[in-house]
Amino acid sequence: MQYDLIIQNGTIVDGSGLPRYRADLGIVHGKIATIGKIRASAKEIIDAEGHIVAPGFIDGHTHMDAQVNWDPLGTCSVWHGITSVVMGNCGFSLAPCAEADNDVVMRNLERAEDISPAAMAAGIKWTWETFPEYLDTIENLPKGINYSAYLGHSALRTYVMGERAFHEQATPEDIERMKREARDSIRAGAMGFTTSRSQSHRTPQGDPVASRLANWDEVRQLVGVMGEM
Repeated sequence: MQYDLIIQNGTIVDGSGLPRYRADLGIVHGKIATIGKIRASAKEIIDAEGHIVAPGFIDGHTHMDAQVNWDPLGTCSVWHGITSVVMGNCGFSLAPCAEADNDVVMRNLERAEDISPAAMAAGIKWTWETFPEYLDTIENLPKGINYSAYLGHSALRTYVMGERAFHEQATPEDIERMKREARDSIRAGAMGFTTSRSQSHRTPQGDPVASRLANWDEVRQLVGVMGEM
């Protein structure tokens, strides 16, 4: 077999729970084709003597939603062996949100995740309004690692309710619109839905982030959309 890449002489830790072992790794068309002693040729050979060869790690809780716009490498996650991240945690995502209203999602993120609005304004080219459009933007950005995203409750709430999201309970009409947006987001590829009740999640003004204003009926109905789908 002609391999595209052979990684030789490494110590493999494969994540299965088996003890580590020495072996070569043969890759064809971006997929592992052989693990063992490989004597065939390859377009590229890497000598991994003295190194661990392992699957990339998945970081299931990040806030790379803004950073992915200006940092193709995905630092510093990639430096720790992470090859896939999930963002949109804690109810904080950058979509759905129209560019004209982006100050409201930045308000949710600024203090809770210590992300400067000035950095976001300078680093983000806002090309979306809906969550599906945000996923399209991420798809087209240069990336050194893989990204997936949750739909954030705070962003969803401010998209539907505007400033009321920080002060009021949602009306039945608000909730129905949020549910429609959640269905569209999941169909488009959202990993799921996140929210936050944490008292430490506040706006720069010291008020609760939008998701904390939601009552349990609102939360149950939005989580129920995931159950339906």
